[in-house]
Amino acid sequence: MLSNNELMLLKFVKAKPSYAYEIEKMIEVREIRTWVKIGGTTIYQALDRLCNKGLLKFEIEKEGNMPQRKRYYITDQGNKAFDKATEKILKNNEYYYFDLTVGLFCRHLMDPEVFKQSIQERLKNLNNFVNHFNEKFEKTKELYPTKRLMVKEYLLSHYQLEQQFLEKILREMDEKDE
Repeated sequence: MLSNNELMLLKFVKAKPSYAYEIEKMIEVREIRTWVKIGGTTIYQALDRLCNKGLLKFEIEKEGNMPQRKRYYITDQGNKAFDKATEKILKNNEYYYFDLTVGLFCRHLMDPEVFKQSIQERLKNLNNFVNHFNEKFEKTKELYPTKRLMVKEYLLSHYQLEQQFLEKILREMDEKDE
């Protein structure tokens, strides 16, 4: 079974044989870390793991005075694993582990005003994040007209649902205070 990080790395290499550094830059530029937890060190470790599993192979390349580096390629076995893992992840539901859920569970033991201020701050931060998310997407839409649209819409629907939920909590608190 592949982890989400491993599947993402297979996706990048399947699309274009790449160096680890190139993959790191693609993740950074596309702001993929806003929806997948993948660190720089994880990339290198996972690429090695995928090679050990036979899902990727690499060739050592050297250009001029540059140090040697590995260009990764997907194997036939990697293509099969990619297809199988992608199909499985699309078919199956997953549990959602949101930190907000824990905070809501603990709220009754908080001062109500502190709870309200915390929700207001979260909503403000979420609104700023959604605005940035939309701006960034609009800038890259020409480069990725349909590829990222589905991911963007899916993520945005979750963010918007949370915005509506937080606004509802605040409205109900205000109505209760009246």
